[in-house]
Amino acid sequence: MTREQLFKQSIKVIKDGQHPTGGYVACPTFPTYNYSWFRDSAYIAYAMDLASEHDSAARFHSWAVRNILAREKALEEYFSGGATDYKELLHTRYTLEGDEGTEEWENFQLDSFGIWLWSVKEHLSLSESKADGPLIQAVNLVARYLTALWQTPCYDCWEENEDKVHIYTLATIYRGLICASEISGTDYSKTVLAVKNRIEKSGCAEGHLVKYEGIRAVDSSLLGAGFPCFVFDPDHPVMDATIKQIEADLLESGGLHRYRADTYYGGGIWILLTAWLGINEVLRGNQDKAEHILDWILSKAGEDGHLPEQLSEAMNDPSYLSHWNEKWGFSANPLLWSHAMYIILYMKLGLIK
Repeated sequence: MTREQLFKQSIKVIKDGQHPTGGYVACPTFPTYNYSWFRDSAYIAYAMDLASEHDSAARFHSWAVRNILAREKALEEYFSGGATDYKELLHTRYTLEGDEGTEEWENFQLDSFGIWLWSVKEHLSLSESKADGPLIQAVNLVARYLTALWQTPCYDCWEENEDKVHIYTLATIYRGLICASEISGTDYSKTVLAVKNRIEKSGCAEGHLVKYEGIRAVDSSLLGAGFPCFVFDPDHPVMDATIKQIEADLLESGGLHRYRADTYYGGGIWILLTAWLGINEVLRGNQDKAEHILDWILSKAGEDGHLPEQLSEAMNDPSYLSHWNEKWGFSANPLLWSHAMYIILYMKLGLIK
């Protein structure tokens, strides 16, 4: 399979995984992931916009707007001082029809909505569209939600560590609120500055960003503080030190782990994170390194052109692999977010013909 063939297959995998309602399934073959996550889908929609598949992205954003506006009453009640449980206001994932899941889940994840606001802004720009009334209404509801809760500990993007303030989460809120201001005309700059100050003051150790406040360890999601959140430019000294630390601690056999203590499916190496590194390298001017990463991903695609969530290679703790296989089945494949990040890297490299 060539680079271009995997690019085209990735678009097909995403199209096949989009429900008629507009929601993107996280993975069609892995029952636990038969939901649409705001976080995954925001990146997927952006990838589709880059690939000029604007209708697909628009249908997802319409799905998102419907789900947000359906919860407007609870949000307004909370904003006005009502007793609504803030952790239940907006869930990170919904069924493809837009319903909340019936089982217990780690749903309070602020990063999902910060990154959605960024994806909306990119969609409007790339598709040369204008925001209509419902979209602006949803954007402002989400922005007010993030403004109210940005300092609140929540689950990270891996749905762990509920009691921490995560630097990737803060980065998404920073960029999301900037985008919300641009979309709606409402000024969120006071919160934007406060978030940036907190990242600079408590989100760094030894010159690099940290996984969450109070520790020194890194997490590969911190790549998001470069692209797409641009808290710092990708070649800024803080991002340079962060990327170097991520590579030193988490790069193995050509791919990135989430974090060093990860044991999910043994804690293997993740396709989407490795692509994320490549995207940052493109923006840092390291074209050759980014192309090497693209080809590494290409080498990991199955004969059907499917990209998994993670690979059972260089696992942090292989003893956990059987536990997860027995609990949920084999690791998710294809993962639409993995395909989206391949598309983004491919497009950023300027390989489209």
